[in-house]
Amino acid sequence: MSDTVATHRAQMPSGTERFLDARSLTSAHARLAELLRPGMTVLDVGCGTGAITEGIAEAVGPTGSVLGIDLSEALIARAKQRCERAANLSFELADVASLAGRPQRYDVVTAARLLLWLADPRAALAAMASVACPGGLVAVLDYNLRKTSWEPAPPESVPAFYDAFLRWRAQAGMDNEMADHLGALFEEVGLHEVRSVPQPEIARRGEEDFDVRIALWGQVIATRGHQVVADGFLTEARRAAAEADFTEWAAGAAQSQTMWLTAAEGLAPGG
Repeated sequence: MSDTVATHRAQMPSGTERFLDARSLTSAHARLAELLRPGMTVLDVGCGTGAITEGIAEAVGPTGSVLGIDLSEALIARAKQRCERAANLSFELADVASLAGRPQRYDVVTAARLLLWLADPRAALAAMASVACPGGLVAVLDYNLRKTSWEPAPPESVPAFYDAFLRWRAQAGMDNEMADHLGALFEEVGLHEVRSVPQPEIARRGEEDFDVRIALWGQVIATRGHQVVADGFLTEARRAAAEADFTEWAAGAAQSQTMWLTAAEGLAPGG
């Protein structure tokens, strides 16, 4: 599990930070925002730049405490700088696998958009559940990448790249339909009162953050795409064509992008 995280999570593509920074607790993890209460202790796994973690700290207030962990040194450094004035919030360079053996101390353990990058999401979820206090909440938000849609349809080169990208991920052992498998995964690791809540992200032209959100897949094509090419799933010429076509489409014809996510939650045993 650690090797997979190191490959796909720690080596975040250059420029990804601005997409992570644009997120917030209420806009990017709405179900978790509904569940938080003042005084809670919270662990945010795969915290990135701390954009969502910062909102968690605000929600639990000064009587609560929050720890964010991530395997990327650059993202942890950015998170510490971003949130340096939050007295109830700290960050640590750590892998989800390092949670094994830590005390059961958290009221809430959460991860957003992380498990789909792991070859062994079950082990990661079990590690998360292991540090929740008895009866504590485990809350995960993740994508089903096969349900992504755009209106109107982008040029043919873009879905061709997207298909190659999904095949590349699948060969690496990553689950492209993670969102739809969260409920079963929660039950497998012994969580109970499991619930799944659809939380689609829809970016529409005219909204304030549309340009940032619609540009995400252009960034994926420009960065992850080189690894897709290196591993033989696509030619560089077709990747470059997809990047150019997507950029032009996003700036002009694009009207909406729908990313399908599910928020799953469950309680740790013993409560």
